[in-house]
Amino acid sequence: MSSASPSFPVRRGAGRGPTLAVIAAAMGCFGLFGPALAGLEVLTSSDNPTIATDTVVLRLTGKIEPPLADEIAAVWPDLAGRYRRLLIDLDSPGGSLVETEALVSLIARIRTEARVDTLVRHGALCASACVAIFVQGEDRAAGGASVWLFHGACRDPGSNVPSIALTERYLDILREAGVTESFLCTLAGEGYVTTSGKFWLSGYELHHVHNANVITRLLDPWRPETPTLPPTDPAIGPR
Repeated sequence: MSSASPSFPVRRGAGRGPTLAVIAAAMGCFGLFGPALAGLEVLTSSDNPTIATDTVVLRLTGKIEPPLADEIAAVWPDLAGRYRRLLIDLDSPGGSLVETEALVSLIARIRTEARVDTLVRHGALCASACVAIFVQGEDRAAGGASVWLFHGACRDPGSNVPSIALTERYLDILREAGVTESFLCTLAGEGYVTTSGKFWLSGYELHHVHNANVITRLLDPWRPETPTLPPTDPAIGPR
């Protein structure tokens, strides 16, 4: 990647094609809804002045599916020597368990070279497999108005009947990242990940009601903006 052009969309569809059926079978109900296409974008301070100069942002939108782990693994060596912090900015409906496990392993290797933080913005979605990626961050920031979804992992493509064995693999990823046992017990004990269905939460509920230790920091709900036009009421005055 050229240092003059650190931001680029990564084209999907190349690599690891023969394994797609196997991966789909490993996490069928993690991909039952949401956009089919995923995007990966690399952003630095040259793209957005609000990004710290020692930070590189990987913005991930769409499903967590092949070849995402390979794409990040290919991009990272050029970034590792120049940035001390990686921020993974997520807006995803989930994806395959196999690809999620590959990403978790890759992020663990990246943490030996840089600090890794994660972000889910106000209004963004972090569903099923996305949560397992989000909890890999040291600082895990999210909007109280973000949307979170939990459900079980399915063995058969197109099924919404969870596999207990695969779901336990998913829950173990959350457990190893420090998600509270009480919240994991709620997911399993109430049947939210062991029976067909979807458990929806806001970021506020996940953090303050369930105290799940998924989110470590809630974003400020107020985000000021520069007015696009001067105020029409003279009594308001400039801001």
